[in-house]
Amino acid sequence: MFFDKNNNYFKSDDYDIDKTNTLYSPSEGFNKGNMFSNLYSIYKNHNYMIKVNNEKDELLYKIQIYSFALKDYNLYLDIYPNDANILREFRDCKAALDDLKTKYQDKYGPLSIMGVNSTSKWTWINEPWPWDKGGR
Repeated sequence: MFFDKNNNYFKSDDYDIDKTNTLYSPSEGFNKGNMFSNLYSIYKNHNYMIKVNNEKDELLYKIQIYSFALKDYNLYLDIYPNDANILREFRDCKAALDDLKTKYQDKYGPLSIMGVNSTSKWTWINEPWPWDKGGR
């Protein structure tokens, strides 16, 4: 189900949706809140950019960017599961995200309890919490 520009409800099979997608890069899509340029609508000239201060923050920011892109591709593929181009973008994005998570966890520890791999000792609590290091 969708809404057009006049907030009229329609089902995807009732409406000819333009599927000629021009994709934004993951960082531009993240900053605009939409990976698909043909679906992007600017909000009050909003321009959102984050400045990172160190390598750890940069890795976290990139993880956030690629996580967003992956979810946006996921939502699109739920509607158009046979779109080979977006499926390829999904796989490439997932590989990049997996690589970023591995780099982060190898250097800074697990991102979540799902990243704890130790079999001899519970290591989730080994890293200082963000508030123990002044937010860094």
